[in-house]
Amino acid sequence: TGESIPADLVIVGIGVEPRTELADAAGLVVDNGIVIDDHARTEDPDIVAAGDCTSHDIARYGCRIRMESVSSAGEQAKVAASTVCGKSRKIEALPWFWSDQYDLKLQIAGLNTGYDEVVLSGDPTRDRDFSCFYLRGGELLAADCINRPRDFMFSKRAITQQ
Repeated sequence: TGESIPADLVIVGIGVEPRTELADAAGLVVDNGIVIDDHARTEDPDIVAAGDCTSHDIARYGCRIRMESVSSAGEQAKVAASTVCGKSRKIEALPWFWSDQYDLKLQIAGLNTGYDEVVLSGDPTRDRDFSCFYLRGGELLAADCINRPRDFMFSKRAITQQ
């Protein structure tokens, strides 16, 4: 509207709404995205879906999610293609994400849900490089890494290998 609002700090969260009209019209199940199984199949086994418009269960975390990331969309596309070709392949890659914001590199391995402990490496109040490691019962579930690519790579490997 052009309205100005004075503020000391502004936090803007921008996301997308999945486009599911075609899936709705086809009578497919939609729950924060087109619901797919581990083989990228929808409720109709003859229809596959992949990308930011899908949601699926991730057993490792015990939840259904819709991942808006290039790596997730690419993994799902490969699985969907395998399914269409009659080959058995599952969506199994660890969720991960990265973003470069000016001089900061944000890298996330895993999902930071269901944790009972956070271990901080570095001091985010002083440093421009630090990592937050999320654990449940001593097991690494996820890591948020700022300008720490080694921590990110270690975390991806450690979480995948459990």
